[in-house]
Amino acid sequence: MVDRRAARRRRALLVAPVVVGGALLGAAPAAASCAEVTPASLLDGGEVVLGTAVEVDGHRAVLDVEEVWSGPDRAPRSRVVTGETSPDVSSSGDVELVEGERYLVALRGSRTDACSVLVVGDGGDVTTAELDAARPADVRAPVEGADEGGHGPVVPLAAAGAGGALAAVLAGVLVLAVRRRPRADGAPRGLR
Repeated sequence: MVDRRAARRRRALLVAPVVVGGALLGAAPAAASCAEVTPASLLDGGEVVLGTAVEVDGHRAVLDVEEVWSGPDRAPRSRVVTGETSPDVSSSGDVELVEGERYLVALRGSRTDACSVLVVGDGGDVTTAELDAARPADVRAPVEGADEGGHGPVVPLAAAGAGGALAAVLAGVLVLAVRRRPRADGAPRGLR
């Protein structure tokens, strides 16, 4: 009876990480649910720039910055990360910029998301007239030699957290399996 319980417990410990890992890795991303995004709401985030996407590579883009609306100085060409950059990883906040489109973008360092980007122009999220009406009085030009953003590798926090949690669970199961396995002489581990 004790051996059956121990066998069931070991089986449960070995299956649990597979079930948890499958749930974490196989979950479909939820759709982004943003509050109404306006030029004024973007300014609440701190760092806002107006620019045109001149290079786009998946979830990385280079903006030709026209104006810095708030936050630190920005270089005339600034790198922006618009979503998860690991292959086969996505997030509900991902947004892909389109080369040649003009955007008002709220940034956190070099990162932005779907709730922090407005397409500017006719047929966009905000017209040029609406943009002009919302423009702060202290708008300034980009500065040569200022931060270009996006220099280091980007590790998606959600993927790193899920991967780290899965690795910790698997390591724990491995330790338990090795410690509970009887020694060659039949004595329990830890006893001599």
